[in-house]
Amino acid sequence: MSDSPLEGRVSLVIPTLNGGERFEECLEMWRAQTDVGTLDIMCPDSGSQDGTLDAIRRAGGRTIAIAPRHFNHGETRNRAVAATTTDYVILSVQDAVPLSTTVARELCETLDANPDVAATYGRQQPLPGCHPVLAERIGNWAGGTEPTLQRIEDTSWSEMEPLERLALIRYDHVIACMRRSAWERYRFEKLPFGEDVAWAARIIRNGGQIAFVPTAVVEHSHSRAAWDEGRRIYCDHSNLRRLVDLQMVPHRRLIQQNVEAARAHYGHLVETKTDVDATTRQLWAEWADKLALYENWAQYLGANFSLRWWFRPVDRWLRKGI
Repeated sequence: MSDSPLEGRVSLVIPTLNGGERFEECLEMWRAQTDVGTLDIMCPDSGSQDGTLDAIRRAGGRTIAIAPRHFNHGETRNRAVAATTTDYVILSVQDAVPLSTTVARELCETLDANPDVAATYGRQQPLPGCHPVLAERIGNWAGGTEPTLQRIEDTSWSEMEPLERLALIRYDHVIACMRRSAWERYRFEKLPFGEDVAWAARIIRNGGQIAFVPTAVVEHSHSRAAWDEGRRIYCDHSNLRRLVDLQMVPHRRLIQQNVEAARAHYGHLVETKTDVDATTRQLWAEWADKLALYENWAQYLGANFSLRWWFRPVDRWLRKGI
């Protein structure tokens, strides 16, 4: 039996749906975590048919059934966390594989050492072959190498610029850990997207703290169509307008010049990758060219129109399946 001070105090929540072999690899690494005892694994599952449920049981985990039509990123996680009893709850996703056996300990030790910290989150490393534009985006969001403590210090929320506010609510359920008492005070909102940053905003605005732990690393990235990536950007910027009043493209007249700048930057990222063949480089270039257009319209529409009642049919169409 472990004599770690974290023994019996840590749960793991991972929503699942047909996780496949990648999820089994993920479970194997979570079960191998050291200095935290045996993790209480809880997986809210939305109808897996591929052996995911058997994999959870083999790992000693538990599941609760979530009807697909009732899945909601915030409320589903609330139900799963409520089914645990530990001091600390790690939140992750079925395709984020820990890259060491110390990820759980590193996330939890910061909470154990500082009772003012409500949550921690770790670093994301893209999979090999990730598109360079997506790799850059992941690096900008959760790829830093320096520990960071996020809290309001010498000013007030209302006096901050939107990008300053955004830096304070940086937090991601791809790999995170929260103090149970913080969750009991501020449960996740019933949101179809972005429940993590919405929760972080409430924590920060109410005087709490969030810590970035760059030594807790998971491998995680996606390969989506440029259109689908654009739709996710639309959802992001809808949330960020509501949470921090961010408008990256406040006026339609700015879209064309922004698209041209994005195409130049993304083209440079693609061209400077020397470890891919000509066919891959061409596919990457075409994808980036499309994304430059989609993302700027997504930022503009998400921030300026998504919350208007008359835009709701388009909003539902853009969010479908996200």
